[in-house]
Amino acid sequence: MEDETMIGKRDPQFSILDGVFNSRTKRSRSDALLDKINNFVDWKKLAALSQGVFKDTTRGRPTIPVEFSLKCLFLQYLYNLSDPALEDALIDRLSFQRFLGISFDRDIPDFSTIWRFRERLVKTGIFDRMFDMLLADLEEKKLVLRRGTLVDATIVQAARKQRKKEEAGDENTSETPRQMAQRDCDATATKKGKTFYYGYKGHIGMDEGSGIIRKKRFTTASVHDSMEFDNLVGGDERSVFSDKAYANDERKREFRKNGIFCGILDKAKRNHPLSGKQKKDNVQKSRVRSAVERPFAHFKHLYGYVRTRYVTLKRNDCQFTFLCMISNIRRGIALSASSA
Repeated sequence: MEDETMIGKRDPQFSILDGVFNSRTKRSRSDALLDKINNFVDWKKLAALSQGVFKDTTRGRPTIPVEFSLKCLFLQYLYNLSDPALEDALIDRLSFQRFLGISFDRDIPDFSTIWRFRERLVKTGIFDRMFDMLLADLEEKKLVLRRGTLVDATIVQAARKQRKKEEAGDENTSETPRQMAQRDCDATATKKGKTFYYGYKGHIGMDEGSGIIRKKRFTTASVHDSMEFDNLVGGDERSVFSDKAYANDERKREFRKNGIFCGILDKAKRNHPLSGKQKKDNVQKSRVRSAVERPFAHFKHLYGYVRTRYVTLKRNDCQFTFLCMISNIRRGIALSASSA
């Protein structure tokens, strides 16, 4: 077992090479971002919570500090890296080494170590509690406004394609165990417009004004957006905004009864087109609602989240949760800087 003082902690006795690089005054943008994240997050609290993934076994104890493994996962999803690519980046990138507290004379753990840690998170589902803990810290810093909630969902295509119907119906077509393991049997199909998708859906309830994700859900693609609506509303907001996929007359009456402004876009019905006032109201509501699309745009354009990286619902739920946490951390940093 490696000594924990060797990795993941600031060594007071840096090598000569460490001293040379740390004396540089100019840092990369990546270095600056990671430094802000490192200072903003209470890693010790997250690490203490994550220790629970090892409580049911006397074997396979962590050979490296849990805080180090957690930071590795944040790096992986922040920079859209595969497991082997993460290991290579830890060897090559000075900003990553600074973020993790690695000195130049220390070896980098094999990527399988991080893979095993992530599998434990998936098995225990503890990543949901991590999300709640980070959100609680943001609320403690009074960054959550509770003025309103913006609800939306996005489709993420599966990492593996759906098995063709003719293959699925052919009893003589057999797959090897390796092929079966790579088949994503949890993903389902849905149609948006005229396009079919096979994969999953990420659902969020975002705090209006702050842009912080307060609620998140992850389902297969066939689950209709409106089915997750109640799981994305906090209950303490003064207004709720969403697109017409969530339109529901009973829901609108319930909001009005409770004094909550209903910003769900009106939807035309058969033989009942929208009135001029409803169309005008929809335009006004859309201007507020559109802010909820920004996190999804960041997921796809900044973090490469166009297609899932893993098979099975729980593994992909873990990745989506980490992306939501990264989004909240970056929003928290920006809001703290603007209020300073």
